[in-house]
Amino acid sequence: MIRPRSKERALRFGILILGDALIGAGALAGVVEFRRNVELSFTDSLLPVGKFVLDAANLSLFALSLVAALALSGFYHDRVTPRTRPSILTAIVIQAALVAIVGTLLVRPIPRTVLFAVPLLEALALPLWRRLLRALAPIRPRETILLGDAHDVAEALAGLQRAGDRRIRVSSEVAPQQLRDPAMRALVRDVEEVILVSPDAGAQLRLDLLRIRGPRGFLMLASHVDALLASRMPGWIGDQPLVEVDVGCGYGISAAIKRAIDVVGSLLLIVVSAPLWIVVSLAIWFDDRGAVLIRQQRVGAGGVAYGMWKFRSMRGPADDEPLAAADAIAMHGERLTRIGALLRRYHVDELPQLLNVLTGTMSLVGPRPERPELVARILRDVPDFDLRALVRPGIAGLAQVSSEYDTRPEVKLRYDLLYMCDWSVWLDFRLMLRAVSSSLAGTGR
Repeated sequence: MIRPRSKERALRFGILILGDALIGAGALAGVVEFRRNVELSFTDSLLPVGKFVLDAANLSLFALSLVAALALSGFYHDRVTPRTRPSILTAIVIQAALVAIVGTLLVRPIPRTVLFAVPLLEALALPLWRRLLRALAPIRPRETILLGDAHDVAEALAGLQRAGDRRIRVSSEVAPQQLRDPAMRALVRDVEEVILVSPDAGAQLRLDLLRIRGPRGFLMLASHVDALLASRMPGWIGDQPLVEVDVGCGYGISAAIKRAIDVVGSLLLIVVSAPLWIVVSLAIWFDDRGAVLIRQQRVGAGGVAYGMWKFRSMRGPADDEPLAAADAIAMHGERLTRIGALLRRYHVDELPQLLNVLTGTMSLVGPRPERPELVARILRDVPDFDLRALVRPGIAGLAQVSSEYDTRPEVKLRYDLLYMCDWSVWLDFRLMLRAVSSSLAGTGR
């Protein structure tokens, strides 16, 4: 089973659509050239060059209309059963209708022989193209572990056998209690796919499985409650729906997109804010002749500590040293510099974190990073707090813009898991806008 966000699926889907579009354009070019050079008994004459121009607009019309018709007919669906098998006849009828409608709207007359001959040529070429793709790039079965109680595993195996799904090769069957074995945890971590086939498995098992698998996550058969919340259904076992539990921005195409946004966004923001960097640096130095930038230890992706850059806003002991409770209160008083109070209020002290984003230790949006000693303390009370480290920490985060500064760690974890498992480019964009709005409003600490 190919995950929706996997590079393999994206590449295969892209090649398939490109081939279909080329068939649409090629069929048009072939029919037009044939009509211009070969006389047919049921036509008045050869097709004049001026009557139908073989330009980019007409080629695009037939290519895009074919792709649209195939999509509407179900040729790009992930699951095809005997009952839902798409029909090439339906697709070419839809394409002919689309071409006729668009051609009329754009005042582009299309000869009747072209309108009817192109879909017939496509109907011959499309099955051949798909057979060629399957021969040259067959879908490789993914090594899969079925995790669940013996009864649920047996039902899942029966469902796979009935469906004849060749995209899954079951390599092992694992019971939940076996995850206590380190060797079994390593096997579950490294296998290509894991399907939790016990729909009513406890929440802690799911969290532990996400911890083992990392951002790739796993698939699971949905319970009635899961069906209320699921937003993605990437597959089936028999006729039972599978839902995906993963960290959307942590692997595959989504991770590449998010990293590209981070690199481009941080570079643009650094360039745009360069004058502010100069002004702030001079203000900090003239205030007390101290260091302009500091590095504080924070916990990053994978639980690895890194140095987070900030503009210095306090005087006294080194800013990268842990603060005691009294110091944490005092930092808003005598330890805070005059310019530091202003920097913190408008979050300008966090601007150098763009350097961390550029080097890859942080992201523009993600869970806010915490100090190592604070994380160790939180983990004693909230053992699942380490799941935040499945992704890079961010300058802005859902928990940061949605909760209060003193919100309990377990509540912040829920916000962060919501963000991680429901990530989208649009969500990142909205969170960045809210973070900028908060900074401009001066609602910082």
